[in-house]
Amino acid sequence: MNNNRVLLHILLVITFISAGLSALVYMTMGATLPTVKSYYAANPSMLPEQFGTFMERMFEVSQTYYLGCGVLYLVEVLGAALMWNLRASGFHCYTLARLLLIIMPLLFLGRGFVGIGDIMFAVLFIFVYWSLMRQLGAFGKKDGEDTAATDNTAEE
Repeated sequence: MNNNRVLLHILLVITFISAGLSALVYMTMGATLPTVKSYYAANPSMLPEQFGTFMERMFEVSQTYYLGCGVLYLVEVLGAALMWNLRASGFHCYTLARLLLIIMPLLFLGRGFVGIGDIMFAVLFIFVYWSLMRQLGAFGKKDGEDTAATDNTAEE
């Protein structure tokens, strides 16, 4: 197994873990938000004041945001699984989900909730995945590749 494939697999394992856990958290929050919200409204003194303020801010966010992010993280995991098998469609799924996950807070929460670090890591991972997938031939032959060999056999 060559070094590029090993590096790709290491990065994909990181993606599986981070995106998989994020999908679990966001889907759980989206599914249970109405129940937790009503329970907390009936028993506001059950949590310390600092945690209660945090919960109230979470309740202000739409359930659609949590479920949407959960689905996008699942698409990211699907993309990683396809990239594991060097499928170009996996890179496209991953990239689309990652970019939409940057846009989601802008749509639902405002500009203050998008971190420059999130954007930088997204761009970094997209670039590294693109580079590794390209080097491993997942996107097909590069321009000019194998054409010289074909031309030489045609002349003989």
